[in-house]
Amino acid sequence: MAEVVGSSCYAQAELDAGGAIPEEFAPEALLAWSDRLASLGACQALVGLILKLDALSRVRMPGYERALLLHLLEGPIQWALDNRPRLTRQAIQALRRKGWDLTMAQRLVCSAYRNLDLVLRDLDTSAQAPDSDVTETRLWVLEQQFGLLERQISSAVQARLPPPPGTWLELHGRYRYFVAWDAQRGDAERGTDSDIDLRSAYKRILLFGMAADALGGAVDGEGFAARLRGWTLETGLEPPTKLRPGPGAWVVDTALDGPPRDTTEGFAPGGCWVLIPPPGFAAALREGTAGTKPRSA
Repeated sequence: MAEVVGSSCYAQAELDAGGAIPEEFAPEALLAWSDRLASLGACQALVGLILKLDALSRVRMPGYERALLLHLLEGPIQWALDNRPRLTRQAIQALRRKGWDLTMAQRLVCSAYRNLDLVLRDLDTSAQAPDSDVTETRLWVLEQQFGLLERQISSAVQARLPPPPGTWLELHGRYRYFVAWDAQRGDAERGTDSDIDLRSAYKRILLFGMAADALGGAVDGEGFAARLRGWTLETGLEPPTKLRPGPGAWVVDTALDGPPRDTTEGFAPGGCWVLIPPPGFAAALREGTAGTKPRSA
């Protein structure tokens, strides 16, 4: 199966005009199908999952039913992505010559992401009153989407290719969505570790993108990952204000399909966040040492 050409990775397909849900998407049938994927190689599993998820994204169904099916496919999707063949430099050059924007792994991520987005859309428009199950489902969907976008960005760095167009815009949009939803829900709905994880996930991905821009392949290593965890905990993320960012701050422009920038030029308070990394992160970018092992205390 050929790679996909184009930049509509995250665009929703048109839903089918009603009718019964196909039998292949009954939970028992989908579970049996996913069990058979284990006997296939990663390449065949990637293709099968892409076709299945693309078909699912066109089926009308309640959000909670779609979420259940995506739960069933969570393990197979992660397995296929973790075991996919790494692109060689020659393969990357061939992709560029042919104008193919997406690899099979990137397309699988997009297919899963679109289905997760459909769950959120249904939860947002349904008349069902909020309860703990709906809250947990929404948090699970957001965590999955953050994880998929992080994979898109990190995989692109590994392959020395840009992520699919719109990836950073989706990431900024997911965080805005979470912040707006979090402000509306009551204290009774809070109190899970997932809340903190989403904020930390956003900061971690922002820092990774900034470092990748500055250091390239040096961020693809265990040493950088270890330091990134500490930097994330020490990083501040402030909401838009009328004040211009001070020294050491980076602008997170939510209208920009890219990581934060270290300039206040064109700063628009209404559409920007202010990221304040710790001094050690800035020093690592200057010195080009982000890929080194963390220093002992």
